[in-house]
Amino acid sequence: MIQYTAVAFMLSVRRDPVLSRFSATDRFFAGLRVATLAVGAVWLQLAPHLPYRRPLAGLLAASAVYSLLIYSLILRTRWPVARIYLVTALIDLLFLFRLVRWAGDASGVFVLGFYLLVALHSFYFGRRVGLLIAAVAAVLLVLAGLNVSPSEPWFYSLVRVGFLFVTASSTGLLADRERQARQRAEQLLEELKNTTRMLEQAQKMALIGRLTAGIAHEINNPAAVVLTRVARMLLESEERGYSADLKQDLVTLQNHARRVAGVVQKMLTYSRPDASGFSPLNINEVIQQSMPLIEHRLKNRQLTLNLNLLQRLPRIYGNANRLEEVFVNLLTNAIDASSPGGQIYIVSTITGGPDKAVQVFVSDGGEGISPENLDKIFEPFFTTKPPGDGTGLGLYITYQILSDHRASVSVDSETGKGTSVSIRFPLLKDAMHSSLLPPAGAR
Repeated sequence: MIQYTAVAFMLSVRRDPVLSRFSATDRFFAGLRVATLAVGAVWLQLAPHLPYRRPLAGLLAASAVYSLLIYSLILRTRWPVARIYLVTALIDLLFLFRLVRWAGDASGVFVLGFYLLVALHSFYFGRRVGLLIAAVAAVLLVLAGLNVSPSEPWFYSLVRVGFLFVTASSTGLLADRERQARQRAEQLLEELKNTTRMLEQAQKMALIGRLTAGIAHEINNPAAVVLTRVARMLLESEERGYSADLKQDLVTLQNHARRVAGVVQKMLTYSRPDASGFSPLNINEVIQQSMPLIEHRLKNRQLTLNLNLLQRLPRIYGNANRLEEVFVNLLTNAIDASSPGGQIYIVSTITGGPDKAVQVFVSDGGEGISPENLDKIFEPFFTTKPPGDGTGLGLYITYQILSDHRASVSVDSETGKGTSVSIRFPLLKDAMHSSLLPPAGAR
């Protein structure tokens, strides 16, 4: 009857919505407990000449109730599952110790339960905790009646105890390595997801670039015609004495037409890769040359710019003027996002591992970017600034310039806590062996 009650409990909790805490390992442990209770019940019925049949039946019933309590705690409370299992491991050892004492002595079959418990918990917790449980099991095994007799040399008993530690050490070592391999696999999977996301973004931006180039060509000619006609009308207004209001309207039209032409020119310039003007350079020098262009904005907003540039940084291959524009765009966005008195950081370093690269971080503690906008920030004309404060081309142009340099860019941002932009440039020796080199005569 005990095993049927345990099985019914397991079937009922499978339909419970809180089973998200009930992992595959938990189900395995629960199944093992059910099987142990079932075997114990059968053994109790069939084993002859048991001097402690009633206490053993009570112990088995207590174990069933105790097992139900364990999984009720796991399913119904927020207690850490590992902590529950650590406590239950010690209680299980005490149950087993009492079972061995009542069923015979340490030479009986139930002694194998010590090895099973040590192996299971060594696999679950790792080698260190497994050895601790093995030490407790060894003490209980000795107390249970591990006697030395003339028919059994003392080192036989020592081997039995020693196998507890061998079991804990070997099983725990396998578990630790399996856990490390799983973590490494999860890390590689996350890296693959990030790489796939970056590849999708690059393909998306390449398509947008081609569409933008086509649209820009279509807008460029009408914009040039509008500028020409407005210029002629301004000349005529001087000759024919048009009113001041009309002249002012014409000047306004001319300014906006020039703005349209400027935007179109930027779209045409950065919608296609251009390797002209590339040369070996130090990214630290490029960053420092960008500072005078944004110093006045930093002072106006009372912001502090912190430079932490790694000395003797390997050189990269690129266009200094275009990379200056990258850092000006990034710093401008950081300034706009920061509150007065805030801090902005620029850090340059070199990544470790086999694929070394020069890495630059531009970070601020500003308002951050909302998750729904994070994937859109490099799209042309996307901006969260008020109308008239930005064209939405700054980060798009930044992305195109970095793509031309074979540099990867990623953004980490949290609303209300700031934004960090990470850029990875290939080293000079890697760039010189890639398609980043411009054709002969292009420099």
